[in-house]
Amino acid sequence: MSHILQNSPHIFRSLILYEALDQIPVFRAYQNFSRKVGQDSMSYQDFEFWYMRFLRGEYDMDYDRSQDPKPRSLMQMPLEIIEQITDELDIRQRMVFRKVCRKLRTIIDMKPSTFQKIRVIFESEKTRLWLDDRTRVRHMLPLVGYGRLQERKDQEFDIHSVTFMSKSDRSYIELEDGDCLLRGGCWNKIVSNAKHWEMAMNDVAFALKNPKQVLEELVIENKSFDNFEEFEPKLRALTQKIRVKKLKIVTNYSNEETMILPYIDPETIERVEVEMVDSKVGMQVGEEKRIRTIVESDQWKRAETPILYCHSKTVFPIVTLMDCPKFTLRFHQYNGVNEFLNIVEELITSPVLQCAKIGFATGVSVRDWTHRIPENGREFFEITPRREDDFSTFVITRIQ
Repeated sequence: MSHILQNSPHIFRSLILYEALDQIPVFRAYQNFSRKVGQDSMSYQDFEFWYMRFLRGEYDMDYDRSQDPKPRSLMQMPLEIIEQITDELDIRQRMVFRKVCRKLRTIIDMKPSTFQKIRVIFESEKTRLWLDDRTRVRHMLPLVGYGRLQERKDQEFDIHSVTFMSKSDRSYIELEDGDCLLRGGCWNKIVSNAKHWEMAMNDVAFALKNPKQVLEELVIENKSFDNFEEFEPKLRALTQKIRVKKLKIVTNYSNEETMILPYIDPETIERVEVEMVDSKVGMQVGEEKRIRTIVESDQWKRAETPILYCHSKTVFPIVTLMDCPKFTLRFHQYNGVNEFLNIVEELITSPVLQCAKIGFATGVSVRDWTHRIPENGREFFEITPRREDDFSTFVITRIQ
């Protein structure tokens, strides 16, 4: 429609006058106007000029603007003025502001981020991201003490995360090829010529740029074969290693941890967990080598709480952990007392083991098994059951 109206400025101005009758905020009025006559029909600056005139009761459609001083755009303002504007923005507004253009991104990135926790889940058609700066609306907090620990964490993530989608899941929202739909809470936004995973990765990279900050927690889960390999160059481009206390990596393709662990600062790590779901590949022949690579990493060795969580039904190669003085090994399911005892009997022969925790996510039935532990094992190790992080856990502790 805009090409029909290009030579009819009075009609354009009449449409703007019509929008001004509702006296809504000017940018919302501009969005309404653009939806009706086209995104490229009129610049926002021209629309704002006429809209504000009409709001003031100045209805001269033939007003000559040639003698007016040329208005400055935001990008023509002095740097110190732009910095004063950005200083008034909260962290979420800054995240939006930096997407406007490259210059604003550079200015915003000069300010350190204040995020405490980051959780991101990459999937083939969407990416979900939560950048937690500890500012949350009270009525949106999940119920404390309700459900299992991981269920509560997932509930919290579902409430606060932003979803980047390449396909719409709502019949009333239509996406064109190359569009990305952003959803957070009750709001939706369509971004043209954008990839869901790339937008999320850029936000994560921004949140990791503060060289002085130590994150409380970083959780990275991958369910996408095609897109996740683009994440490592983003981490490699950081000027320093990621300083974080708690790290969790959830894998589905068996090699994701190798793309992340080298970029984690071992000096700050307190807890590192690799959850090997590996639903896309299953337990592979090279699994023993893979686990050795994990446990030989500086991040695993420096962590006070190193954890492996296996979903595979295949017998775990416990030999890979024989040189670890402390660790937690968790299984998604319990495969019977014999497999459990084989693990225990192997571990108590380790000359370096101080404390090992063997946990199961499912119910455990282990009765009258202590007599099956060799006597020398019972002499040097104490084995006690407990409930820990939703897991039925057996703690093997060397007797001092």
